[in-house]
Amino acid sequence: MASSAPVHPSAGQASPAGPTVVRQTPTPAPPSSPSSLGTEAVAATATGAVAGAASANAAERARLERFVAAVARQQPRLAWAAGDRADETTVLTTDLASGWIPPGIELPAAITLLSPERRRGDIETLLGEVTLAAGYTPIHLVPEEDEPIPTSPRPRRLPDIDELGWELNQATQWRDGLPRLAHTLAKAATSGTGVLDKEVELLQTHLREVSTRVLDSYPDNVDFHDVGNWQLLAAIEALVAGDKSAANYHLAWFQACSTSMSQ
Repeated sequence: MASSAPVHPSAGQASPAGPTVVRQTPTPAPPSSPSSLGTEAVAATATGAVAGAASANAAERARLERFVAAVARQQPRLAWAAGDRADETTVLTTDLASGWIPPGIELPAAITLLSPERRRGDIETLLGEVTLAAGYTPIHLVPEEDEPIPTSPRPRRLPDIDELGWELNQATQWRDGLPRLAHTLAKAATSGTGVLDKEVELLQTHLREVSTRVLDSYPDNVDFHDVGNWQLLAAIEALVAGDKSAANYHLAWFQACSTSMSQ
């Protein structure tokens, strides 16, 4: 409400019974200058952009954490990391053997795996240059799954190895620590002859034994010869099951790591 004040009557005028009240019109606020309006608009836009970027980063980090949790639930004894690269790919890795992903792990469809290559360094080094990352180590608890993540065999697809069957037979023929059954099943799988159920069960037993041996020695005392045997057995199991893409993946990693170690 506008303020009011009493005033005295002019000479020659009769004084009214009550005081005369004069209403004062409030002084209007000066209009904002165009420059100040522009500054306010820029400030509001900048604040909104920062809030939007923070929200986007939070959503993307949550997405990466879901990917990591999905694989950590399947193999909680390994460290895992996922990160977004500048080329808009999402990379997933573990530090077990230069980025090789063991068999039996269903992979998120949206991720990319490292190519077969002997590498050095911790899991952050293996992950490489990323704009955002999430990780898991075996000392942490894996959160419960809120909703399933779409999985796919696509991330394991690599360029085909020439003469896959021949290469697998050569690798398993005189391999130390590899059961004789491995070479027998490799030949059977590549030639298309039948494989007995009992032989498959025995192969899976050997796979469990070598994986347990490797994981028990992880992370400080891993025997990479055992890792190589794990890769070969995984390739044989995949080939017996008719999954040539997975067999190609595991054998490619065996070749990459074995070649680098022998140089």
